[in-house]
Amino acid sequence: MNFTHIKAFYTVAKLESFTLAAQELNVSQPTLSQQVKSLERHFDLPLIKRNRKAIQLTHEGEIIFSYAEKLMAIAREMDREIEDIHTRLLKIGTTPTLSRYFLPSIVLKLKENNPDLKVQIYTGLSKEILKMVLDFECHVGVLGRVHYPDHVISRNIFKPKLSFISKDIEKEKIHLKDLSDYPIIFPEEGSATRDYIIGEFRKRDISLNNFMDCENPAAIKHMVHLGMGGAFFPYYGVEDDIRDGKYRCIELLDDLHLTIDLIYLVDRKKSKTVRSFLEVLRGHSLP
Repeated sequence: MNFTHIKAFYTVAKLESFTLAAQELNVSQPTLSQQVKSLERHFDLPLIKRNRKAIQLTHEGEIIFSYAEKLMAIAREMDREIEDIHTRLLKIGTTPTLSRYFLPSIVLKLKENNPDLKVQIYTGLSKEILKMVLDFECHVGVLGRVHYPDHVISRNIFKPKLSFISKDIEKEKIHLKDLSDYPIIFPEEGSATRDYIIGEFRKRDISLNNFMDCENPAAIKHMVHLGMGGAFFPYYGVEDDIRDGKYRCIELLDDLHLTIDLIYLVDRKKSKTVRSFLEVLRGHSLP
């Protein structure tokens, strides 16, 4: 069995196009077609129906594709592990707020313990970070809790209490029900903070009548400073602004905590770079 032929078939099936697959694999379309036909001859089975313009797999093709998908995942992981050996590289995915207030001290300690280790940090929404970990684009993710597939290892690393920031609310303490009609600025969809807070409103059967979305945490805080509404943040993310008097921090009597997890794939658990990160994290003082 030829791995190149498996990869050719997998790419055609995934992209549902011989043309796009040929472009991605940088081969001619006739060459790609011959590679797929060679795989069909190996199994002595038709894998792709060729009587339509759209790519459609046969029943046997669906079975072969499911195994090819697993083989491609293993091949990608092998490439990443070899990359680790050669480059000593650790790619960390995290949210913008955590990248600023949580990761720098960890990365500093990590570099002190591993001077030859290269570290790259990528930011995004929690669901985006999860996808990067699943796609082998990041070795580890530090993010607000979302739903994880079975082949992801997750460890809760801390649970910061959430506060509500506002320019004009005078009370020092409030309940969520007090915010039903107050303008709230949420992170965009895909944020673990957004999903958690909206879930807490629904759990208490509290309606949300006045809210907007914004993708950038710094922009959200600036909008609060301008008096456009309020937002939910862990205290460490707004401490400096509160000290500077940009807005007030109001305690939530509902006692809400955001769950922050470290995640990595089961296939990464033996990675030296991942183990180095875990060792530093275990000895780190959390906010």
